Amino acid sequence: MICTRHQQASSDPRQRIPLDIRALPELTHARPPRQPPTAASLSWAITITTRWYDHHQHLHQRWRTRLTQLTAANPHLTHSPASPALTCRNLITYPETLTLAAALDRLPPHPRTRTQQTAFLHNLAGRLHLTRLAPADHDLLWQRLTTR
Repeated sequence: MICTRHQQASSDPRQRIPLDIRALPELTHARPPRQPPTAASLSWAITITTRWYDHHQHLHQRWRTRLTQLTAANPHLTHSPASPALTCRNLITYPETLTLAAALDRLPPHPRTRTQQTAFLHNLAGRLHLTRLAPADHDLLWQRLTTR
C-alpha cells in the first residue's frame, strides 16, 4: 500500500497512477509495531476508523486536512470517476488505524471494568494526539471495549 522509498502509495484499484505522498510524512512514518497487529484487531481497527471517517467523528479534521494535502499533491485524483474522499479513505486513516489495532491487541481477553475502559480510552487518546476520546454508546470502539 505504501512505498516509503519512493514516497508513493496505492489506495484503490480504480486509481491507475501511484499517489505522491511526500506532502504527508505521517503516512510514510506510520509503521506497524514490532509485532504486526493480529488480523482480528486490524479488522476491528479498519472498521472503526472507516466509520469515524464516514461519520466525521473524532479525527475528522485531521483526515480532512490530509485529504486536501493528498489531492493537492495528486491533481489527477480530482479527474477520477470515483471521489478521492472514498478511494483514499483507507490511506488517509492509515496511521490511526495502525495505532488503534496495536491498542486493541493489548486488550485483555476478559471483560474490562469501567475504570479499565476509561484508562484504555485515555491512553488511546494520547497515542492518537487527541485531548480526549469519548465514544458514544453506538460507536464501534465502545462496542469492542464492552464485548469479549
